[in-house]
Amino acid sequence: MAVAALLTLSLAWLYAATLRGVVTEWLSSADASYGVVLAAVALIVIWRRRATFAAARDPHATAIPGAAALLAGLSVYLIGQLGADVFLTRVSFVLVLCGVIWFVAGGRALRTIAAPLVFLLMAVPLPALVVNTITLPLQLVASRIGEATLTAAGVAVFRDGNLLELPSTTLEVAEACSGLRSIVSLAAIGALLAWTEPRWRRRALLVAATLPLAIVMNGLRIAATGLASETWGARAAADPWHTLSGWITFLLSVAALVQLQRALPKGRASARWDLEAARA
Repeated sequence: MAVAALLTLSLAWLYAATLRGVVTEWLSSADASYGVVLAAVALIVIWRRRATFAAARDPHATAIPGAAALLAGLSVYLIGQLGADVFLTRVSFVLVLCGVIWFVAGGRALRTIAAPLVFLLMAVPLPALVVNTITLPLQLVASRIGEATLTAAGVAVFRDGNLLELPSTTLEVAEACSGLRSIVSLAAIGALLAWTEPRWRRRALLVAATLPLAIVMNGLRIAATGLASETWGARAAADPWHTLSGWITFLLSVAALVQLQRALPKGRASARWDLEAARA
């Protein structure tokens, strides 16, 4: 316990400024606001699995893998500090945290909270270079899906890049409407659902499905906004309806992902998993 307390205090001292910075960005940047939700979910899951974690803790497990992971995380932190790379510094916190847990409690205990640790990693805001690189392609894809949907619905539309020109108004698929936040958040939900699956194939399918699902749903949201604007005027594309439509789209995406999980064929391993869960 003394070693665990010492490592915890050292971790808090080393990463105090880094954690303050990431929390400030979560609260001040709309593009990084999903991190608050992911971090909250991670803490809730860790708290709810504390008994399982304590039962899996093995103080006699070899400390070599944990020490290696800890050193690797600290190396990433050093590289981030020397290169003034905030993203690497923040990512190193999760890596070092994994190393500390592995070193103190063993690998089996670490696996019991693997999913929330992944959430913490996903909560780290993406570098501006990555965001700027993928935002425009996402805007264009959403615009194309919106154009195709509106055309299929019989609405005259002309697309010019990320602009959709309708008979009564022009919609701009701005950076905030690229769907990037939905992709990251839905990927976290997919990781949570995948964590409940016993087979790697089903886990991989669930996580992989989050990307096309989020992109398609965002494009359909653009189309729905266009239809609403044609029916009720340009105010339908402004707040609070714009924000409300985003939340509704995300909830529908989560519902579709849950239905996909139920529709995936179950193998023998899944059947045994369900039987053991029912007996428990």
